[in-house]
Amino acid sequence: MPLVAAVSGSFILVSVFLHAESLVVMNSLFARLAFAAIVGFAVEPITSNAQTQAEMNLHASRDFDQADGSLNVVYKQLIAKLDDEAQTKLKEAQRAWLEFRDAQARCESDLGARGGTMAPLIYHLTRTALTEARIKDLKRLLKETAN
Repeated sequence: MPLVAAVSGSFILVSVFLHAESLVVMNSLFARLAFAAIVGFAVEPITSNAQTQAEMNLHASRDFDQADGSLNVVYKQLIAKLDDEAQTKLKEAQRAWLEFRDAQARCESDLGARGGTMAPLIYHLTRTALTEARIKDLKRLLKETAN
């Protein structure tokens, strides 16, 4: 039975098969769903017409591109409100966070589907989820700097 999750408007389909080789995928998926619940993402039915793994991978990649674009907008808004010292610190933090995000996505992709066709899906889903969480963090900082 497929499990479906929506990450802040980005729709995801991940099928989980109950056999020993897929336990890592299941654990990764359950961790992602728990993470989504913690940061407030909704679990909704899928609306995408993706029928093949390649289509799901493409949709996930596009969802990430959209989230990354939103991240850049919020980041630029925040950086514009900061003094030079705070800008330097935010830039350092953002560079470190980007390295973490991509390394975490590579790790989850490898653990969940090393060399398999689901690997790109897991990679993009992880990057999207982490990016959505970072957007929330930056929006909070933006709100705090406005006060």
